[in-house]
Amino acid sequence: MSWQALLKKGWWIINHPFERQDPRYWRIRLMQSLLLILQLYSGIFVILNLTLFGYYTVAAANLAVFGVILGIQTDLRRNLNLERSANWLTGTIIVFMVIYVALTQGRNYAFIWLSMVPTIAFFLLGIRRGLQVTVPFLLLTIGYIVWSANAWPSYAINLPAFFNISCALFAVLTIARHYEKSRAEAYAFLEERNGELQRIAITDGLTQLHNRSHLDAVLDSEVQRAQRHNTELSVLILDTDHFKVLNDSYGHLVGDQVLIELSELLREKIRATDILGRWGGEEFMIIAPNTDAEGAVELAEKIRTATAKHRFTDEHLHLTISVGVAELNEQDTLISIVRRADEGLYQAKHDGRDCTRLGKTYTKV
Repeated sequence: MSWQALLKKGWWIINHPFERQDPRYWRIRLMQSLLLILQLYSGIFVILNLTLFGYYTVAAANLAVFGVILGIQTDLRRNLNLERSANWLTGTIIVFMVIYVALTQGRNYAFIWLSMVPTIAFFLLGIRRGLQVTVPFLLLTIGYIVWSANAWPSYAINLPAFFNISCALFAVLTIARHYEKSRAEAYAFLEERNGELQRIAITDGLTQLHNRSHLDAVLDSEVQRAQRHNTELSVLILDTDHFKVLNDSYGHLVGDQVLIELSELLREKIRATDILGRWGGEEFMIIAPNTDAEGAVELAEKIRTATAKHRFTDEHLHLTISVGVAELNEQDTLISIVRRADEGLYQAKHDGRDCTRLGKTYTKV
């Protein structure tokens, strides 16, 4: 078994039902890592203080912390009470730090471990409660150090001191790195979810094409751009022929599948610069920038012919479409060009369906 697999099955893993979008997911991940780090540190210092440094009282305090941390982890795994576990964990660390500094009397620069308290308090309790805990703690510990420092012997930078400073700073760095990693993952998830919501907002649920509101926005922008730069623009409105008969004969589920397949067919036949969307019901719109009426009719005929040849769904259904086309004129607006394309569609229906017709030329009233 690889070390990655072992990490995923370790005793520190806390199973929970929270999804990534739930803030509790990130909080419990942070607590899980903190509990592991503190168990490892306290366990290592029990051994070092007993065997290398000879600080038996401090080793006993380390052992007590190890036991309390293990108890907090067990309670969190069983009950998933994040608030209680956060309070207990923060309180345990604060009490131990006070006892540790008092026992060592500043020996080996032990007070460097006090730097962990604000980091952990803010991460576990949040900004407001973290301040409420951290400010009194720092004021009291700084006051205690100032009051007691004159009675403490002076110490040089020796191996235990170097070990204390290095480990304390590394612990802060490790916790901060994990918190930043969790924050970055949460931010990336929110970005992903925001992008998904934006996509949903402009997408038709059935066909996955642009929806009506997005088509309105795009067409308005394209009309303004074409008029500003004096370029060509055409609009095509496509409607299925006798779709109600198909729905009545085969059911709405088959009808939906036909619309999905028709959407895929339209995607394949349009050009890279064209904008395709579901206009409503069984109607589709294609916005064709830099395209005059002749080019738009050619595109419409290509799509119409391909649709007539295609056989839809497992029923091998035959379907035709009618198309209305309008080219942008100087005095056109979004509403007028759509109206003229719709008039072309109406004329195509009137002329027997399965054909393409141009809408009337715009006439200012």
